[in-house]
Amino acid sequence: MCFSSFRIFFPGPTERSSRESEGDWQRNRPAAASVYKQARESEAAPAKRITMPKITFNERREVGEQFVRFLQDSGNQQINSKVALKALYNQEFRNRDNIKRPNFSSVLYVLRMSNRAFIYGDYVNIFQGKKKRKLIDQYWKPKADAGAEDDSTQDKNTCNNPLPPGARVKRRSKFVASKNDVKIISEYDGPYGKIRVNISPDQCVTIKIEVKNYGKNEIMLESYKLRKRCEFTFVVSKQSLPVKLPPGSVHAIPIMCLVPDYGFFEVTMEFDFTSEQTGKFSIGRFVQAVANSKLAQQLGPSEPYQPYQVKLHKPQFRSIEDGFRPNNTLSIELEQKPLAQYQYPSNLKDLIVSLNEGGDGTSDKIAHLQSSLEAPLQFDNYSEKFCLLLHLEEIQMEVDIHRYDMQNVSMVRDKYNKKLLVLKAPGVAENRPSVLRGDHLFVNLVEGQPKYQGPFYKGYVHAVEWDQVKLGFSEKLLNKFVDNMKFDVEFTFNRLPLRLQHRAVTLAQKQQLSHLLFPCFSYKKSLLSTNEELRLYNSNLSKNAEQKEAVRQVVAGTSRPAPYLIFGPPGTGKTVTMVEAIKQVLQCIEGAHVLACAPSNSASDLLCQHLMKHLNSRNIYRMNASSRDYHTIPEEIKPVCNWDKVQNCPIFPRKEKLQSYQVIITTLVTAGRLASAEFPQGHFSHVFIDESGHAVEPESLIAISDILAMMDPKTNVSGGQLVLAGDPQQLGPILRSPLAIEHGLGLSLLERLMRYNPLYQKTNEKYNPQFVTMLLRNYRSHEAILEFSNKKFYDGKLLKCGDQLITHSYCDWTELPKPKFPIIFHGVCGEDQREARSPSFFNTAEIAVLMYYLRKLLLENQGKKGQTKIPPKEIGVISPYRKQVEKIRQAINLELKSLMNIKDLKVGSVEEFQGQERRVVLISTVRSSSNYFGIDEEFNLGFLNNPKRLNVSLTRAKALLIIVGNPITLSKDPYWNEFLEYCKANKAWAGYKHSGIEDELPIEELSSLNINDQPADNCLQDSYIQQQVEPQWRYEH
Repeated sequence: MCFSSFRIFFPGPTERSSRESEGDWQRNRPAAASVYKQARESEAAPAKRITMPKITFNERREVGEQFVRFLQDSGNQQINSKVALKALYNQEFRNRDNIKRPNFSSVLYVLRMSNRAFIYGDYVNIFQGKKKRKLIDQYWKPKADAGAEDDSTQDKNTCNNPLPPGARVKRRSKFVASKNDVKIISEYDGPYGKIRVNISPDQCVTIKIEVKNYGKNEIMLESYKLRKRCEFTFVVSKQSLPVKLPPGSVHAIPIMCLVPDYGFFEVTMEFDFTSEQTGKFSIGRFVQAVANSKLAQQLGPSEPYQPYQVKLHKPQFRSIEDGFRPNNTLSIELEQKPLAQYQYPSNLKDLIVSLNEGGDGTSDKIAHLQSSLEAPLQFDNYSEKFCLLLHLEEIQMEVDIHRYDMQNVSMVRDKYNKKLLVLKAPGVAENRPSVLRGDHLFVNLVEGQPKYQGPFYKGYVHAVEWDQVKLGFSEKLLNKFVDNMKFDVEFTFNRLPLRLQHRAVTLAQKQQLSHLLFPCFSYKKSLLSTNEELRLYNSNLSKNAEQKEAVRQVVAGTSRPAPYLIFGPPGTGKTVTMVEAIKQVLQCIEGAHVLACAPSNSASDLLCQHLMKHLNSRNIYRMNASSRDYHTIPEEIKPVCNWDKVQNCPIFPRKEKLQSYQVIITTLVTAGRLASAEFPQGHFSHVFIDESGHAVEPESLIAISDILAMMDPKTNVSGGQLVLAGDPQQLGPILRSPLAIEHGLGLSLLERLMRYNPLYQKTNEKYNPQFVTMLLRNYRSHEAILEFSNKKFYDGKLLKCGDQLITHSYCDWTELPKPKFPIIFHGVCGEDQREARSPSFFNTAEIAVLMYYLRKLLLENQGKKGQTKIPPKEIGVISPYRKQVEKIRQAINLELKSLMNIKDLKVGSVEEFQGQERRVVLISTVRSSSNYFGIDEEFNLGFLNNPKRLNVSLTRAKALLIIVGNPITLSKDPYWNEFLEYCKANKAWAGYKHSGIEDELPIEELSSLNINDQPADNCLQDSYIQQQVEPQWRYEH
């Protein structure tokens, strides 16, 4: 019986009439025409018999689901012709990733039997449902049996090896709990054993604590003591001890407290008892004195903190009503070869669960994945390992993107286009999440029923206007829509960057780029004669020996086939050096063609701006992604950008047109278009990647694989030069997956080469200039600001060369603790706070101090005593926690809103300031409590145990650096402790002074008593990186 003679009907939303089916086919007939024709031609050719191993029904069903996702991701879900679908399956899907899959008929049969496809003759309707994927959080750990603790466990678990969350809660609860009918109470009692009193600085308050014996036996109060830091001015009025507590008696203990300044002050109090019946026991209390300024009170928690939870749903199919895409006005003439989907294998989530539970692989496949993950990176496993790491990153991205899902929100019709609905989505203006034209999201109509199983409506993004997204939905939704209808919203992320990275690492191995990625030699072929002098475009470089050396080495090309590295510490001019090298390559090497890239649009634009100063603009082409907003492009580079003014849209010219340009500038991701166009081998003689330390290695490979041919003494004499510029001592790429970070994805190509490859390591304290040049002259910072990072991260080799009119402009500022030393460390005892559903921390006491200095800078000291006025754009405020950034902005809006151009004052995370500089930089470190040290260290948060983040923060300032933080907390980190000692030695200290002498419960013990907010059962937390830093989602597509 012919397979196509079966006719299957589906119930509910999947059932369609023949008229609807025929209409769908007619509407999508052009999209399938070319594929249909190719399929008919291929059917006419003699078929080759392929012997496949026996595949189970479930395995074929999994292949079928992968094919359905492939159709959705590639935009071919509307194709209904069996012949066209078969052609797509055989030509683009079946043998991708070098995995053999069953034939099309077999897979289609399984889809039909699984109620996933309707077939009638040549017509096929594959049910385009949405299967809710099971979310696997790589930060999740199984709960430990906290009830099984003993004394030995207590000794072993410190802040460096933190207890499981449940055990920490148990331990603290036990410490503060009433025991043997003895209770401790006061009028200031709070939850979790806290006694909390609000006071004002220098105000003396007496707290009366009562110890009550509610039992039938006599209890002896042996002692009570304040475990405290000696700086705290808590005074206990002692009475004679021990004290007998007969049944029903009460003993009062007055405590007097006096705080020196605004802030949060806490001591631990321990009461020791004995009883003939029960022996010795103790009860603890945490006595807190809080002195908040008016501003700190205004910025306090808006509502109590509730742990954010992502509800876990069982995987299920839901019908999808596809929306309508924005008009494709793109002018694309550039050839594009197909790009595979590179979906992750389903059993990879089983590996994550196995690793989280501390077990070994339970199957051969999982064991193989684990072995691949743990194997050291070599060229033989290059593609396999990086693809696995990218898959792990994608799985965590699936978890983190749900942070932005919204429930029960309304939409309205667009005023100017009634076919569009407008969704207000706070955060999209800052790419949290990234939503670009052409992206999509899903909404589900809220019908007032908790388990309503209506369809998902897929909405395509037509425009993003600040915090509003204009979406195109299906007619079915528009016909029933009325303003302010309620929806649940699910966000998605664009997989294109991931797919391009997968392809890049796969091609790198196929094209045998081992000598480029794992270099071990040089051909030592120079393109410059020994005595040939370069005529520099930028005359300032003639005074800088290291910059001149780097430019000469790049032009000579003697490192090839090995990459050449420009190691550029902060403020040393690595971008200027790279730009000069590009100009010299084009001037000195006949027929040279350059691809210049960077991870971000801003860095790529900067390259373009510098290149336009001396090169003919007709030889420069700045290729932007089609999704980039034209208004974000700097005006001076628009004439060389891929924008068609007539059609008012981006344009991607034919390959022959692009070959006429001497230099093309793109982001690393957009360089994938050039790789897809298959330029003639050797066309690009040089590839330059600026800020390469910010990109994961597979991202850098996008601009290399299928673009740069390796140097060959016979066939490619003047080409094959890769140049990387960056600083391995600054922050690397932002990743979300802890497993991917642990196994090497967080290492950039630049850092991997400098850390592990002998060619790029020092010999006799010097780098080999044939392969790497370290720039030494810092043109940014005052010597006092530079000194600490110089010694700790750059072996003291950096030289101060900044313009003193700028670097010394705040040496006489009246707020400096020590004149001529433009650094202030201002000690603050603040409180770590959280609010609502945001788990990120903020510290209002630190914000109050920051605002004090901002007022001094912008209002009170402007123009006084020869002090130059400073515009807001020359001030930057840095904090590692997202919620602190929000609160600082709120404070600025409250107190400095009327100041002209105050919006130019940037407040952001360390990552957002990397590569930038300001005349004045203020830093808020936030953390004051030891309770979360273990979490911070384990997941690389904040400033603790993260020297790179500290280095970046301290080196942004030109003339004045102000750090606000808790010295007791910061001193626990060795790098921060050294910086604090540096400030002390130079008398650059203000605010709360920490003597370094402690008479308190050891920090490990306090850490183990930490209250940890636990998610409810069957709930999932997003990653700690997403929670605290909430990095921007990449948008340079």
